[in-house]
Amino acid sequence: MAHKEQGYRFKVDYDLDHRKKVIDGIGEMVVIPVNAEIKKDQTVLNFDKVKKIVDASKKITVMNCSCRMDLKHCDSPVETCMTFDDKAEEMLTSEDLQHLKPHPVTREEAMRVLEMSSAAGLVHLAYVDKEDPSKKIHTVCSCCSCCCEPLGGILRFGLAPHLLKASAYSVTDESKCSGSGVCVDRCQFGARKIRNGLLEFDEGRCLGCGLCVSTCPAHAISLIQLS
Repeated sequence: MAHKEQGYRFKVDYDLDHRKKVIDGIGEMVVIPVNAEIKKDQTVLNFDKVKKIVDASKKITVMNCSCRMDLKHCDSPVETCMTFDDKAEEMLTSEDLQHLKPHPVTREEAMRVLEMSSAAGLVHLAYVDKEDPSKKIHTVCSCCSCCCEPLGGILRFGLAPHLLKASAYSVTDESKCSGSGVCVDRCQFGARKIRNGLLEFDEGRCLGCGLCVSTCPAHAISLIQLS
């Protein structure tokens, strides 16, 4: 898809100055692999990282994604932005955010939102505020490269790529690859292409989200945990 390429701009899009301002307040964006098997010392982890964040939270709020509400570049779900504890309370009480319909959810409801988002092909990103000395994850957003302001700013315009952190990477068994192209459509980072029936994989663009793993019909892709 064109929007996965460097420099691609939609007719209706956030301007770069606005993207820079938003990104400047972010200390880190960690890609959380979910709904895919991650192999580490023969242990299979499913939803482990994000479940730990959810389970450790006393209050969880879900609200609509402002980016997809604004730009409408895809038909992905919008009720996907999740905040925790103090940040969750802030979302609930902020008059400026009521149009996004923030509401409290249980841990079980939060996990169902994440499972639904993963099935829709959205990348789960954990956000840490730049000025927060605790470096605590306060927000998990389910993002797309076409609408998401910070993710699109990094992937399409090269703004602050150092903020985007991977915790795993994908490996493809080419002997099993059928060339179906399902992984190409699922990859928000543009790391995969099909040319002349063969898969081309750019390892440098893979952030290990696991979206390709969970839907590969040939089971040719696996995730490896970064040490």
